[in-house]
Amino acid sequence: MRNALKVLVASLAIAAAAPAVAQYTFTQPGQAPQPVQQLQVWNNVARVNLGVGFYNSGWYNCYDYYPYYSCDSGSYTSYIPFLVGPQIDFNLQGMNNISIGFTVALGTVNYSYCSSFGICSSASRSATVWEPTIDYVAKFGPPTQDTVGRFRVGGGMYIGPNSTLGGAFRIGGGASFLNSNRLGIGLDLVLEGGGFNGYWIGGLQLLASPEFHF
Repeated sequence: MRNALKVLVASLAIAAAAPAVAQYTFTQPGQAPQPVQQLQVWNNVARVNLGVGFYNSGWYNCYDYYPYYSCDSGSYTSYIPFLVGPQIDFNLQGMNNISIGFTVALGTVNYSYCSSFGICSSASRSATVWEPTIDYVAKFGPPTQDTVGRFRVGGGMYIGPNSTLGGAFRIGGGASFLNSNRLGIGLDLVLEGGGFNGYWIGGLQLLASPEFHF
């Protein structure tokens, strides 16, 4: 009976001391135990987007003369620029974030036109387009996770040569790698669709970004 009582007292003492002991790491004999380091949580991200864009626009005059259908005139424009610009994700709460950015597109516009008389012409010129953007970003996974996926939806404004203006709806997805570290890298794919200088325009952005988590 006395031995059973001793075992019970010893068990209660160990149970009471366990939470305090759990806060320390094991060390060499004779050394004081050290507190366990807590993981640092980074909720916001600053990045520099680097990548390439693929944009196009076109229109055609087509007629339906049953049983014939023909397009006698039209134009097609393509733009494949290098993209660079800063972007910051501000955490609102949980998975919800607001992302504010500014992208500079540097490239050559290629334009072709065919008249109703069958005469076609083409031209090209370099162009720089400035695009401020704002997106809602949903991030999937805790901030202590090494890889975190994200989905974005928002809008951008185009400011082109000679103060030409436009705007686009944006939707895309991506991920942050080394997300639990101060420095990481992000990959994103963003689709854009809207208008520019009175014409419809659609585009795709492929981005790779060094990231700073804070």
